[in-house]
Amino acid sequence: MIVVFEKKSNKLKGVAARVFDNGHWREPKLEELYPNAAPDELGCIYVEESPKYVLKPDAWQLRLDENGVPVGVERKPTLPKIHLTTNAPDTDGDGLPELPADAKSKATITAEVKDTRGNIVNENVMLTFRTTGGTLSARRVEAEGGIASVELTSTVETVTVTVKASGEGLQDGSLTFEFMPPLSPS
Repeated sequence: MIVVFEKKSNKLKGVAARVFDNGHWREPKLEELYPNAAPDELGCIYVEESPKYVLKPDAWQLRLDENGVPVGVERKPTLPKIHLTTNAPDTDGDGLPELPADAKSKATITAEVKDTRGNIVNENVMLTFRTTGGTLSARRVEAEGGIASVELTSTVETVTVTVKASGEGLQDGSLTFEFMPPLSPS
């Protein structure tokens, strides 16, 4: 299998499997795949054929030697992920935390930045929070040591809202709430 890359940026350009030509299997040539490309723009390497490169091309990157020359293909590292939790209860067991829809009830949302093994990433990173309803105490919060918190205040509308957290170089996290009708005094 041929893996084609841009020489200037070492960015993957494309992949192609072997071709059947005149009754024989062979590796395609760079000139066949990109006939109009200048020879100094594109480079290629040949790797053991695998469908994984074609099925998820964005999950792979070039492996470089000590001089920065592409020598193979490797899986891109998985980015840390933001995990959101809350102190709001799930009283009806549907998996969604609830707040009374009274425009004054609050829930604390805790964001933890974790690596692929589930360990908190002990770094300070700026997180941006967004919500589809209610009011957040802050939109941008620094996660000190990988942990940050904001408060969500409900509205008077009985709706489902989603709070999302994002940060540069991180996978987003989200948490969905239900704003339920407040209990009437008996």
